[in-house]
Amino acid sequence: MAMFSAREIAAKLGQFEPTAEQEAIIEADPAGTYRVIAGAGSGKTETMAQRVLWLVANNHVAPGEVLGLTFTRKAAGELGRRISERLAELATSGVVRTGDEFDTPSVATYNSFASGLYREYAALLGRDPDAQVLSEASAWGLARSVVVASTDPALLKWEYSVGELTRVVRLLASRVSENAVSLSDIDAFATQFRTLRDLPPGGSGRYAEVEAWSDTVDSLIPMMGLVADYTRAKALRGVIEFSDQVALALELVSTHPEICENIRASHRVVLLDEYQDTSVAQSSLLSILFPSHPVMAVGDPYQAIYGWRGASSSNLSDFDRAFGGGAPATFTLSTSWRNGTHVLNVANEIATPLAALPGPDVGVLQPAPAASTQPVEVVFEETIHDEADAVARWLVDKLAEGDKRPTAAILVRQRHHQRAFVDALGARGVPVHVLGIGGLLDDPVVADIVCALRVIIHPHAETELVRLLSGGRWRLGVSDLHALATTARWLEGRDASGSALDATAKSRLKESVAPSDHAGLRDALSFIVRAPSEHHQRKLYSEAGLSRLAEAEATLRALNDAHVASVDDAIAMVERALGLDVEVLAHPGRSRSVAAREALMDALNTYLAVSDDASVSGFVQWLADAETRDNLTPRQEPAEPGCVQVLTIHGSKGLEWDIVVVPRVVDDELPGPGKNRKGWLSRGELPYVFRGDRGSLPDFGWQAATTRKEAMAVFGQFKEALSDHQLAEERRLMYVAVTRAKHHLLLSGSFWAAQQNSRGPSTFLTELADAGLIPTLPLASTHETPPEQDDAQERIWPGDPLGSRRALVERAAQAVLDSASGLDGTAAAWDPRLQLLQAKRQEPGTRRLRFPVRIPASALERLISDPQAYRRALLRPMPSRPQAAALRGTLFHRFVEQRFAQVHPGVLFDSDAEWDEPAESSLSIEQWRERFEASEFAGLEPVAIEPELQVPVGEHIIICKIDAVFPTETGVRIIDWKTGAAPATPEALVAKSIQLAAYRLAWSQWSGLDASQIEAAFWFVETETLVTPDYLPSAAELGSLIDEAVARVIAPEGAEHD
Repeated sequence: MAMFSAREIAAKLGQFEPTAEQEAIIEADPAGTYRVIAGAGSGKTETMAQRVLWLVANNHVAPGEVLGLTFTRKAAGELGRRISERLAELATSGVVRTGDEFDTPSVATYNSFASGLYREYAALLGRDPDAQVLSEASAWGLARSVVVASTDPALLKWEYSVGELTRVVRLLASRVSENAVSLSDIDAFATQFRTLRDLPPGGSGRYAEVEAWSDTVDSLIPMMGLVADYTRAKALRGVIEFSDQVALALELVSTHPEICENIRASHRVVLLDEYQDTSVAQSSLLSILFPSHPVMAVGDPYQAIYGWRGASSSNLSDFDRAFGGGAPATFTLSTSWRNGTHVLNVANEIATPLAALPGPDVGVLQPAPAASTQPVEVVFEETIHDEADAVARWLVDKLAEGDKRPTAAILVRQRHHQRAFVDALGARGVPVHVLGIGGLLDDPVVADIVCALRVIIHPHAETELVRLLSGGRWRLGVSDLHALATTARWLEGRDASGSALDATAKSRLKESVAPSDHAGLRDALSFIVRAPSEHHQRKLYSEAGLSRLAEAEATLRALNDAHVASVDDAIAMVERALGLDVEVLAHPGRSRSVAAREALMDALNTYLAVSDDASVSGFVQWLADAETRDNLTPRQEPAEPGCVQVLTIHGSKGLEWDIVVVPRVVDDELPGPGKNRKGWLSRGELPYVFRGDRGSLPDFGWQAATTRKEAMAVFGQFKEALSDHQLAEERRLMYVAVTRAKHHLLLSGSFWAAQQNSRGPSTFLTELADAGLIPTLPLASTHETPPEQDDAQERIWPGDPLGSRRALVERAAQAVLDSASGLDGTAAAWDPRLQLLQAKRQEPGTRRLRFPVRIPASALERLISDPQAYRRALLRPMPSRPQAAALRGTLFHRFVEQRFAQVHPGVLFDSDAEWDEPAESSLSIEQWRERFEASEFAGLEPVAIEPELQVPVGEHIIICKIDAVFPTETGVRIIDWKTGAAPATPEALVAKSIQLAAYRLAWSQWSGLDASQIEAAFWFVETETLVTPDYLPSAAELGSLIDEAVARVIAPEGAEHD
């Protein structure tokens, strides 16, 4: 018999009396296993907190024996805060005794729980418990390096872009890890699936699509090879991803039952929040840990919207099977304490078809007694501009209602059209905050900033350079842009001065697919502004074009400093150089530009928080990947009263606002068409047979087909099932969007946006209209063609950024210049010391650099021997034209790598090789190969080839890409292949040996071998000479050399002589 009921506890704490549904959950048998179906806004967090209070107050558990897991850090913080506050109140009221203040419930996210388990027991798997967890930016960069370094010719057949392959590798790596799939599994499946090719037609057609399916499955084999390379690269560097932690934690509990016993003993009661959002690996981990254990899983199948990252909508359905112990009792929370009556009616109508799907009965959400009664409104206009204007007018009216400033949000399915709504609100002076990274590049000011950053770090950022040159800053015309492209083509096969390369270099360049080996627009820009006035290429340009190109080149050259600056400083430099800071202040709609810039800085702060080595290039790379990922991730920001927040529906999960707009509820947008219309027969998809949640996915029963015609018929049924499955996912998404609104909800759409054919109201709107929940909708547009085409007119391009205001602005500018002419006397009276300081600050040599944290080992020789040259390279990095010798060096390193890979397939490899410095050679590649085969190394089995190791030295991290490591009787010998000339003097050898010292230190720290057991040498292929330095600096000596050189690099020129 319980000493305290749930009602008594609530009364003692001054809380609302629990409902009958809540009371049943709170007072459920402490030893039972339960599933709670909690609708949107039904008070599940408070109910779970009250459940913990009841258990503690009645001495069923101690606070520290409770484990609570949820999906986001925000939700974990909220649940932990409520439990802690309520326990403190219970102690104050005398219901429980004040105990150990550290004896508190454990509340965490699913990922952090798995991470903690892995760190505690990693040694059982021979793993490093303190392994660095890769940030998203770092993981993307590592996967991309693996893709770029691959030499598998099979990949060429599939015509993947590097970006697409990188995305697929990371996705497959996660799915493979989560579902324990091996390359042999995929190979066996592909072989079996290939039998479809042998089936007779069974009809009049050839049914070639069957062969295309087989080709798609076959493409998984080389991609799985990349996944294996990516996995090895992480192991080599001693790093892991969050998904690895979950998979490794699952491996631990599957192979070490004593871990499960320890954790069950520590956590006598387990609460699982948002259980519908868990992945297959997470649910498997929990079911192995807590079978037939007191577990209460809380979730809502209608809000299962994260299938893209492995979450399964069937988790709640499979709960009884996963946790055993017979069919668990199922409770419901069916009263919404958030949504107004009419909002709930709309939500329930949208969810009605979901009730027919397999799974637990969710029931119909009921409004709270005090629910608001505002009607759900809808507008459906002709064009997106009309729609955005109508949305803005509606929001202005709603924001003005009442004495208290309400919260508001626009929830978009995709970011494509959000700019129209942001502009419409900005035109009415409504504060707008675009949350997250997604959609930022839609803002012109932010787009210019990011484009400039890309141009600074990527010499071949062609699209971005064209945007800058043709934009409002330089307004380069079409003919001059065409001339610039012509100059770039002319430079192909020439060096930076325009002189033709020799035949060997041209041949190698022709074979190369690396963008850096070919002339681009940036090369053309640098060349044309320096070419003599009589040069024939300059005749292709207008006088105005040449003038603007010269100004653009000077600006971009000055911005090279941003490459080594901190990211926030780099952004500020770009803003000043392009005049964007002034534009933001002077623009009539500056509120939206200010908001966009704030969002960019929010993104930067997020990047800095997850990056251990922040840089401009890292930020730009992170933005590219994060824009897509961020659109699908729940946001953590609180609502802002009086401000309209703009975010995706995926990002809105777990949040709420007084006022909500869901725009673009039109056909093929919401619900969307579905990106994956072929299911696992799309490129890069893991066949469903390997997935743990395959029971809830559409089945393609290809095995039953006896002819190609039958296979096509079965595939047609599979596509229909896929379409239904994807529509259900979109319906859940719409349900989530609608249930974010507390009081006011507007659904909007329009026939015309950017498409050539009109789009009518979506099935969601027509269902609501048929149910009488919203007014009747227009069925067709009054226009047969896009209205913008009906009134099309000729326009001047590039447009004048000042437009009709130019004459007025120019007169105002001239007035400022005239009034400034009398300031010379004032300036002359300034303190001479200020003038000296200003002059000193403007001297290029006096700038103090931010030295990069990461230093390639191959750069140490130049850094230590000539710090000032290193400084000049940092201040003004200039791309060098490729030389034939450098290309031959690249080919030799690749030959050695591939040779050892074939002869010794078990060796540790990292094909992101670092190539030698260029040097002229009289030998051909074939002669180099012959010399290598005759060397002592050809018959040895290496320990590793091309491993990349990162070793901390003082405040810096040295990036060591070691060519080869061979075993010796006492340890190992590191070899650095050199295709250039051997050092001519002992001093030159000492300088070059700094690189070997770094390699020795890196291998020592990685392998655990003492430095005395590690030899290091150069092998010069040109002369077949092995050169072993007599002495290599110790770790301390290497650190001192680097620190002294860095100090000279970052100090202003001449400062050491002051």
